[in-house]
Amino acid sequence: MATFVRRTFLKLTVAAGAATVVGFNPSTRSWITKALADTSPDFQHVPQLDGELLLDEPSRLKIATDYGNLFHRVPAAVLRPGSARDIVKMVRYANEQSIKVATKGQGHSRYGQTQAEGGIVIDSSSLNAVHAPKENSIDAEPGASWGSVADAALPRALSPRVMPDCLQLTVGGTLSCGGLGNTSQHFGAQVDNVTELDVVTGNGRLITCSPNRESELFNMVLAGLGQCAIIVRARIALMPAPSHVQVDNLIYGDVDAYISDQIQVLKDGRFDHQYGTALRKSDGTWSFTLQVGKFSAASDVADLAPLENGLHFDSKTPARMTYAQYLGRNMATYAALLARTGTLPTPAIAMWIPATATKEFSREILVLSPKQAGFNFFAFWPINTRRITRPLFKMPSEEHAFSIWLFRSTPGGDDATLSAMLASNRELLSKMTAVGGKRYGPYSMVISPDEWATHFGPDVWSRLSAAKRKFDPNYVLSPEPAMFKSANKEASTFQQLSNVIGSTAGNRVSTSFR
Repeated sequence: MATFVRRTFLKLTVAAGAATVVGFNPSTRSWITKALADTSPDFQHVPQLDGELLLDEPSRLKIATDYGNLFHRVPAAVLRPGSARDIVKMVRYANEQSIKVATKGQGHSRYGQTQAEGGIVIDSSSLNAVHAPKENSIDAEPGASWGSVADAALPRALSPRVMPDCLQLTVGGTLSCGGLGNTSQHFGAQVDNVTELDVVTGNGRLITCSPNRESELFNMVLAGLGQCAIIVRARIALMPAPSHVQVDNLIYGDVDAYISDQIQVLKDGRFDHQYGTALRKSDGTWSFTLQVGKFSAASDVADLAPLENGLHFDSKTPARMTYAQYLGRNMATYAALLARTGTLPTPAIAMWIPATATKEFSREILVLSPKQAGFNFFAFWPINTRRITRPLFKMPSEEHAFSIWLFRSTPGGDDATLSAMLASNRELLSKMTAVGGKRYGPYSMVISPDEWATHFGPDVWSRLSAAKRKFDPNYVLSPEPAMFKSANKEASTFQQLSNVIGSTAGNRVSTSFR
């Protein structure tokens, strides 16, 4: 099927193997390798790097994908930085040569948001150092996984306050998006637990920022989808790590009882861990799991039954584990999910629905057939929105909201089902907006700058727009969310497709992906 590629934006005049890139020719818009340097005198030399800049096709194709498997925008080059200095140099170089730059971690952001057609994609995996904890914080580079951060902190009996379910997610990735965990009801999002950042701005400045130093930049980077700067170091707040965890899965057959109990548990904060899921059973009906947990400094974790008094579950399954086991408890599930859907189109969406609208909204999802839904399981649990303090991580105005994650997938080559699913996504997101909900940025589908402005609201949008003009005046960074109308003189691929994928006439989308 067709792939949307603006092949004229930057001409790749050489199919470089392991060739060394030495410069860029602005007149031909092409990268120059050492082998071509003698015959291409009019080029601008690439800065000396600690890492490497790659033109070879395997490297470019590998990075031109994400877990959504919907867009495959091939960059002209891949930067594997050996230091933060490399990012400073190449961002400055990109400004001089009018080249777009994106940063990619593990690729969990969907809809091509970490891609840069014909530009440079920074592979953050080469910057993955985690430093030893100091007092109640730990420093990590953007390509470090959260699993490696935990591994560095646990020997000191410390842990990040909020950990993702998937330990392979990168520090730079989740902090650029928001990042929730099963302790967020107490500590907020991962972006709420960062005390300092080193970032490279869109105009190539290396700046240290915090709530008290360059605070506006700090706030416009966290959950900012890479629009103003690239994170190159994060200082993450730590808490004392528990020794063991007791987790109980409370099973419900009635969605109303499930929602009511989730809200009650959230309000009174009786558990350290809170999560929830919906599962379609073999007979087509749904069951709901309120997962609760309590941390302990000793192995003899107390029975949670007294804390579960007054809840209306039908049955429960308990489990005790060490804290390290607790952190990694879902990795086998994620591996199985990836094995099943890793190469399939996966038009996932995630959203926050005001608690007062959740019962009615959830029914829009529960009535979908297995083929319509593209899933038999989804995450579905509440959060206290007042715990989310970073301005770009948008939440509903109500104090309590439900987090809903729909990891939809379709069989490869089934264009009609994919088109219908994308149309369904758009309809759900429209209903979400109507009830005062908010979308999660990295799963936001293809939306226009005006829709981004509506999502953030006028005050925050004004702040983000001003920060973009100040810190990325040439609109070099993160082109593919297409947040800003002036981000490309030539319309980005996202802009070209926004009306198509935004339309509920799904049959127009069917040949848009490979």
